[in-house]
Amino acid sequence: MTPSYDYEAGAHIGNSGSNLYHYGVGSHISLNVNGNKFSGYDYDGGHHFTGSVTGKTVNLYDYGEGSYFNYSV
Repeated sequence: MTPSYDYEAGAHIGNSGSNLYHYGVGSHISLNVNGNKFSGYDYDGGHHFTGSVTGKTVNLYDYGEGSYFNYSV
C-alpha cells in the first residue's frame, strides 16, 4: 500500500504495515486485507468495519453506524 492523500479533508494518509494514519484527524485505522475482502477498526470513530472489492466497486459495512456504504472507484 502506498501513502495517499484525502483531498476532501486536505490531509495526507500514511501507512505502516497494516495500519493507516490520517494526519487530518490525527487517528489510526487498522486494516486487514484477505483477497478481495477487508476488515479493520477506525480508532477515531471507535468502530469496526468490514467490506469487499469487486471490480471498481467497494462495499463497506460500518458496525458503529449499522450501515452499508458503496463506492465506485
